[in-house]
Amino acid sequence: MIDFTYIAQPPRRYTFEQPKLKLWVEKYCFGRTLNLFAGKVKLNILNGWEIRVDVDKNMPADYYMDAYGFVKTWDKEKFNTIILDPPYNLRKAREKYQGRYIGSFTKIKEILPNIMTDNGRVIQLGYSSVGMGLKRGFIKKAICLICHNGDHNDTIGLVEERIQKSLF
Repeated sequence: MIDFTYIAQPPRRYTFEQPKLKLWVEKYCFGRTLNLFAGKVKLNILNGWEIRVDVDKNMPADYYMDAYGFVKTWDKEKFNTIILDPPYNLRKAREKYQGRYIGSFTKIKEILPNIMTDNGRVIQLGYSSVGMGLKRGFIKKAICLICHNGDHNDTIGLVEERIQKSLF
């Protein structure tokens, strides 16, 4: 069964400046949490901590680098939770992120299982509910539809958990 949540929340420049959405994401985080496109707002992880990655050196981050470069080279402790909240549309990227846009998101998603624990969780925000998918060994646990009102597109929040290969 998939948990469904509906949130009405005006858009903000940084995703986690939206308090209801921030609480929804924090609810699903556990343990060592990678916030791969960290932005400005730090999360409160119950029984865990946040490792923050951003390309913008003006953001509070632990690592300043490209997301693909980070996941490709990470060789330390594995993550329990990974948050994916990239600038997911060109207009938003041009207006708010100096044109930085996530190009080949598929390449990043292919590598993520290598840096996650076996019972890991991916929380993804964007315009699609495709997520990591069964092909990569993940099942959907929760979906959040965030209505931003007016002429703004809704955002889809997706929580997926990694499953044992023998189960699929």
